[in-house]
Amino acid sequence: MRTNELFKILDIEQIPYAVIEGEYDAESYDIEDQSFSSDLDVVLQANSKQIIRVLRNHKGFDYLGGYSFRDNAVDIRIDLYFYTLNVGYYHFLSVDADSFDKQKLSKEEYIIYQILDPLLKFSEYYPRHQFRLEKYFSFELTKIVRVKLDAILGKFLSTILLSKIKRKDFEISKQFIKMCKLRLLFINGNFVKMLKSRIF
Repeated sequence: MRTNELFKILDIEQIPYAVIEGEYDAESYDIEDQSFSSDLDVVLQANSKQIIRVLRNHKGFDYLGGYSFRDNAVDIRIDLYFYTLNVGYYHFLSVDADSFDKQKLSKEEYIIYQILDPLLKFSEYYPRHQFRLEKYFSFELTKIVRVKLDAILGKFLSTILLSKIKRKDFEISKQFIKMCKLRLLFINGNFVKMLKSRIF
């Protein structure tokens, strides 16, 4: 069940948002070995201070730390992002204005999220991620996915990763992931973000 209270608050605060969700999410959880309670991931077109303060003062939400909350009314975890999709200081994709207008990530943005988020967060693709990617890669990807991924990883790493996924080869070496992370440090000011994170 999706929270309604968060979206009411975002409307009141006049904060544009885009929900991170794909068409195969629900059925992908059925193939996992353990049960998962789905959460809600939302990118906001705003800085964090305003909405974090509002939600922390709202009785309907429990603060879980960082940019995460629990909506008590529907018992769902909410993870917030701001302007970009990221894992820690690895900000890998700026969300397009059109997605905020439609209040949902574009299909291309979501595919890139599914490609990169598991690698950066878990260093592997879990069965649910593999299922979703197999579904999306069963059709010809739009040029936009390739162009955006090339800009993020560079053409060499992007080509290797897309080729492996297309072959349903989800064994990604730690060395390859390290190369991807190194490349990511040189986009979106991530190197500075890393230094600030480690110093402060």
